[in-house]
Amino acid sequence: MNTQEWQSCPIDMHDLDLAGEGLRQHWEALHQGCPEPFPDDPVVQDAWRHYHLGEFAQAFDKGMALGGAALVPALFAATMQAQYLEQDEKRRNPLFKQVMKLCEEAEDAGLASANLHYIHAVAMGRYGQSISIIEALAQGFGGRIKEQLQKCLALSPKHPEAHATLAGWHAAISDQAGALMGRMLYGATQDGAHEHYEQAVDYAPQALIPRTEYARGLEVMYGDKEADICGHLEQAMQLKALDAMERLDQQAAREHLARLTA
Repeated sequence: MNTQEWQSCPIDMHDLDLAGEGLRQHWEALHQGCPEPFPDDPVVQDAWRHYHLGEFAQAFDKGMALGGAALVPALFAATMQAQYLEQDEKRRNPLFKQVMKLCEEAEDAGLASANLHYIHAVAMGRYGQSISIIEALAQGFGGRIKEQLQKCLALSPKHPEAHATLAGWHAAISDQAGALMGRMLYGATQDGAHEHYEQAVDYAPQALIPRTEYARGLEVMYGDKEADICGHLEQAMQLKALDAMERLDQQAAREHLARLTA
């Protein structure tokens, strides 16, 4: 994976000081949506530091060089690079596929990490959206995404973003496969989507991602006339976006809200 070709993150992060003990001081807030123990290894700390500052290429290169627990911030960085910054589908989809492959290899090697399973599910889900949900289901992603999220939640039952992602899984399959087939083939329901979205928000009321994902899921299930969509997006606008990923997502949510209210 040639990170020299990655587009740099355009978000100004100069106000977030993660130097030295700054990372530890901000850690709980940075990981309210995706809980992660503070790492003892300074190199793993550096990989996460680069990730949160939007220096995704540096985070990936440093994490891949060390391996082990450092792979998690590396794979987060690659996934966010593909999701938010890579505009060329011919480059974006291979990036998601590479993340999936690296996640599988890390799991096979015995890396035990809730966030490894979480980011594996996210990469599969984003890739599935790019090729259409129906095609993704035909390739088996429906069951594989659910399996990874269940593994994440077995290790971290109150993982807010995993609950939000599982909610999105319920919403997408219920929409594309239909209520009856979604329930029969996958166990996906709109009630399941609402349940997991509510858990995500309850577990991290100040986290931005559960709110924006809730809004997107409502639109998938009910269309853009659903009143609560704007409510969740407006609440997301009022929350503090701390790191680069949250600021990128809040920017996308702001554009989403503008389209709905135009």
